Amino acid sequence: MQVIKDDRSLAEAIRIMENQQRAELDLLKRHFEFTVDQLNPVNIVKEKISEAVSSIGETISSDSFKSKALKFGVGLASGFLTKKIIVGSSGGIFKKLLGMAVQAGVSGLVMKKMPTPMDDDRDNYRE
Repeated sequence: MQVIKDDRSLAEAIRIMENQQRAELDLLKRHFEFTVDQLNPVNIVKEKISEAVSSIGETISSDSFKSKALKFGVGLASGFLTKKIIVGSSGGIFKKLLGMAVQAGVSGLVMKKMPTPMDDDRDNYRE
């Protein structure tokens, strides 16, 4: 801060402080507009949706997800086919219950026992 000795130095100090106040006000307005834009519910939803879509895309494109989805699909298909073989096109309540139990068992067994490509890769790295 400068020393004020006369009217001219007082006017200069006032002018400097007014310029500083204008600059700070402009900065404050820009910051307020940015904050309002960031807190706008539409922008928040858009940002969260884009984050979710990108994370889902990364998950789906991963090899682990693909191998697990294949394993799951094969397990369900084998259980369904086993049920169709046991129950057939028509059957009594007991036969249908037995078919559902066998379907669940076969699906679970196939999903547990079926090797995934990721498991094969890990075995190759251990050697």
